[in-house]
Amino acid sequence: MVRPNCSLSWRDALRFYLGMILVSFGIATGFALQGAWLVLPFAGLEMLVLGAALYVVGRRCARWQLVSVCEDAVEIVAADAGVIRHRFSRAWARVELVRPAIKGHPSRLLIGSHGRAVEVGGCLNEEEKCDLARQLRLAVATA
Repeated sequence: MVRPNCSLSWRDALRFYLGMILVSFGIATGFALQGAWLVLPFAGLEMLVLGAALYVVGRRCARWQLVSVCEDAVEIVAADAGVIRHRFSRAWARVELVRPAIKGHPSRLLIGSHGRAVEVGGCLNEEEKCDLARQLRLAVATA
């Protein structure tokens, strides 16, 4: 399974965000009381941007893929907005590492058969993709 290393749960991220709101608006209120009232809207904008960033990072950390090689099938389960399952017959499944047409672009690791393919390991670097491709080819080929 390829899963990003995320140290904050949604609850922890919310606690952090609320704490930052309290600190930011506490400081901004102090400046506003001294006459620099324009600090308040910028503090609000800053907290909106922080909230959006925490949301995006939290969503990306919730993505994962699981590749299972069974006796008769290769199954790929991926979660992003929902859970999606792909199943290929092991006898026909092919693992292909597609090199990019443009230098500097990432390669694609595909598992598929009969004209259908699913990309796996999109978050891996080139060395990890090559290693995963080697391991998957061995697992699929081994009877």
